[in-house]
Amino acid sequence: MGVLYTPLDTLQASSYSLIVRPIGHIPVASRFQLENDQLAQVICQIRFSPVLRIRQDDAVIAFQEAIREAYPRYGKQQGVHVVLTPDGIQQQTAEDGQHRFEDTGGSFRVILAPDFIALETTTYSDIDDFADRISTLAASVQEHYSPAEVQRLGLRFINELRFTASDPKIEMVDAIEPTLLGAAGAPELADVVRGSQQVLELHGEDRHMLVRHGYQPSGTTIDLTTALVAGTQPAELNQPFYLLDIDVFAERNVSYSPEAVESDVREFNDDIRSFFAWGVRENYRRERLGQKDSQTA
Repeated sequence: MGVLYTPLDTLQASSYSLIVRPIGHIPVASRFQLENDQLAQVICQIRFSPVLRIRQDDAVIAFQEAIREAYPRYGKQQGVHVVLTPDGIQQQTAEDGQHRFEDTGGSFRVILAPDFIALETTTYSDIDDFADRISTLAASVQEHYSPAEVQRLGLRFINELRFTASDPKIEMVDAIEPTLLGAAGAPELADVVRGSQQVLELHGEDRHMLVRHGYQPSGTTIDLTTALVAGTQPAELNQPFYLLDIDVFAERNVSYSPEAVESDVREFNDDIRSFFAWGVRENYRRERLGQKDSQTA
């Protein structure tokens, strides 16, 4: 989110300017940083026209060498498809294996499959670092596999705003924009709300936003092992939290270009930052999350 989650000692200057076409009429938020971010995970996926030879382990050797300095750990995992059936939503193991690369700290993970590459992290610092990593990975895919098109590009920020007040629902009302909170924030329901789950689908001119949000009594929405490796304390998992999972994506067949991918990721980041700034009240951001305004555009 720009430098929304940048620690104070890692703020970087950037000549990148904000977009002028936000989704909807939410005000565009200038870049800022949070000393106490509540970000559980950031994910970016570039889905491209399938390259079937990625199924072959030998075809991944050169790609691994290109990224091995940054992501030296390697493993192979089975992909999973989510399928809607008459019996409900089910997970099915994909036919193709996926190649997984990680840094030595386990903070960044790269997934390569025949039709996509993804970058995941639990230690997001700023958009400049993240976009540079995405651009480098996209360029490596282009060099070694030459996919014809980008078919879908998405950027997703999963925020879990942990509440520590003696009455977490009062803290929730102080934290979240009332319009977003909806019925879950009504005084008439305060004593009986156990949880809430809402989904917003927003369609912009050339991209879409999917927002999953709501009050959660405990736990986490990301993989538990990933959360613990990232440093989440078991006691924190017992705390209630408000999920604000913001996913911006574009589904369009365009020529494969690492430069265009990076530009889109930065634009999507602007959308996410602006929605976050609208959905989480400024007083809460400044007093609880430690917001500091950036001096760079």
